[in-house]
Amino acid sequence: MEIGRIQGAGALAQTGSVAAKPAAGFAGMLGQALGQLQSISNNADAKVQALATGQDVELHDVMLALESESLAMNLVTQVRNKAVEAYQEVFRMQM
Repeated sequence: MEIGRIQGAGALAQTGSVAAKPAAGFAGMLGQALGQLQSISNNADAKVQALATGQDVELHDVMLALESESLAMNLVTQVRNKAVEAYQEVFRMQM
């Protein structure tokens, strides 16, 4: 009970109301990160499309969006590699 009240108080302090259910953990965080990656990618695609069609867009904004997308993709690739590596390590364990 005490832990629930402490976590509820933290949620209250951050959002102004007590959260209805606890966070989904790693799977929820991973899903949220993939959603953010999609948003970053869509933003970069839109800026490149605007530049290609001659719309009024600053070149540095396009380059920043592309670099942001590149960094996000590199991060996702590294997380995937670490997850596969951890899975392989668990698979090699003797029981």
